[in-house]
Amino acid sequence: MSSVLELRGLAIRAPKGVLVNGVDVSVYAGQVTALCGPSGAGKSLTARACMGVLDVVPGLFGGSLRFPALSSRDWFEGVVGKGRHAQAALLRETESLRGGYLSYSPQAASSALNPGRTIGRQVEMALARRETPVAKADVGAHIRELLDEVGLQPYVASSLPGELSGGMCQRAALAIAIAPDPRVLLADEPETGLDPVLRRQIVELLVEVGKAHNSGILLISHHEDTVERIADHVLRLTPVDSGGGA
Repeated sequence: MSSVLELRGLAIRAPKGVLVNGVDVSVYAGQVTALCGPSGAGKSLTARACMGVLDVVPGLFGGSLRFPALSSRDWFEGVVGKGRHAQAALLRETESLRGGYLSYSPQAASSALNPGRTIGRQVEMALARRETPVAKADVGAHIRELLDEVGLQPYVASSLPGELSGGMCQRAALAIAIAPDPRVLLADEPETGLDPVLRRQIVELLVEVGKAHNSGILLISHHEDTVERIADHVLRLTPVDSGGGA
């Protein structure tokens, strides 16, 4: 198995206690790693740490983060125990990875999409983050292919998010997330706000599309039935402290 993300010994602290302690996460190309657990267990904090986004004070006090398909660098080196300024520097250094090597498919996509830009324009902006740039003459064809891949008609490219249903917005967000051909696709509770039938369709589409691009998928989910059905690897978090993370 080819590893695309390795998080080891993650520990995050806040003034009132420990939020995450000793968490290990591995994500493999073409496979699904599920991150699950109750509210307060640190799922979102762990996922954000995987993207180099740390904004808790005093914050990171243990762990290493590597993207083996990119380099052997430990991105947490020099950040552990160094507080806000070191975490802010990490955020800047990893900016070029987010939206490219790492891509994010949000929950409640209807509110996460930019309401003032057409879906086509948002997909185009995501395409621009590919390691190998898409020729300008081919952008339109790529947009149509990506929309078709997630089950959307070509006319959606000229639509604003407010003109689409919740399920269509979730599909559009997936098209945007997969457009850069990411090595890691982080899906944050993609079932949120969807009825059971649509929830199953969206999650299965996410896995199908992610695997077609050979992306490693890190799925945050509250739904055990979803996790049992689609995950290759499961990490269950439990709250560490009464002041726990989201």
